[in-house]
Amino acid sequence: LMMFPKDPASTDAFTSDFTAGEPYTMFPGTDFAHLMIPFPGYYDNVPGVTVEPNVEPANESHVSAAWQVWAYTSAAPDFLGNKATVLDPDSKVLRGGTNGWTCMPANPQGKKAWADPKAGWASAREAAPVCFDAAGLDWMKGWMARKKPLMKRDAFVWMLQGDLGFDNTDPFVTSKEEAGPDQWIESGPHLMMFPKDPAALSDAFTSDFSLGEPYTMFPGTDFAHLMIPASGYYGEETTLSPEELLDLLMSPPYIYILAALVLLLASGALAGGRGGSKAGTQLA
Repeated sequence: LMMFPKDPASTDAFTSDFTAGEPYTMFPGTDFAHLMIPFPGYYDNVPGVTVEPNVEPANESHVSAAWQVWAYTSAAPDFLGNKATVLDPDSKVLRGGTNGWTCMPANPQGKKAWADPKAGWASAREAAPVCFDAAGLDWMKGWMARKKPLMKRDAFVWMLQGDLGFDNTDPFVTSKEEAGPDQWIESGPHLMMFPKDPAALSDAFTSDFSLGEPYTMFPGTDFAHLMIPASGYYGEETTLSPEELLDLLMSPPYIYILAALVLLLASGALAGGRGGSKAGTQLA
């Protein structure tokens, strides 16, 4: 993903090292400076850069350190999660990191969400893991304290397992029952941009989360941030009503495909009928 800033100088706050896996500045110090945000697979064809796949450990309890480390780091691309510090639901360190990023569960209920305290999270998604750097932590501290975040620069935060749902207009509504009409969104895999100046998002981006493009969550508040949907954001299955399915089938190119199938079946039936008559005559 590339982010072309209105003010190229704003990219000075980011590294220009493209091997670290975090957002970096391309063309630093020029009028064309912009941010490059590596997505999963970014280094697949880069010589000299090897990324170990983050694989769910087999036969591990979901309360084990090994499983939790995998689950929480799965929120970020492997090249970030593999070197991140990992915290458990009590904010205790499960594994130290080396790249300045931190991964942890963000389920608002914490361990209360565990149906069985001995079993832990039912899945990585239920943990709603999140991965962030120091600037992202500044935003999260403000949100947890319900105070305006004090940011030194914009921050990018990963949630590739998605979240459990929010009211898109209210930072502190986390249940569908309390959400405003048509404002509840359970997000799939995504990247978030927490801006130093949330007001900058107010008019620049839509707040419509159904379009698939970057949109503003919590618009008009101190916690406004940009949501950037990744592949699978809306789920893999779409359910159509019978009326919607009929409309789809009666529109091009599906209507032409149906017509061709009808002709093909009709010709096959006729051929079969002739063959049957001939066979019947011979038997007689």
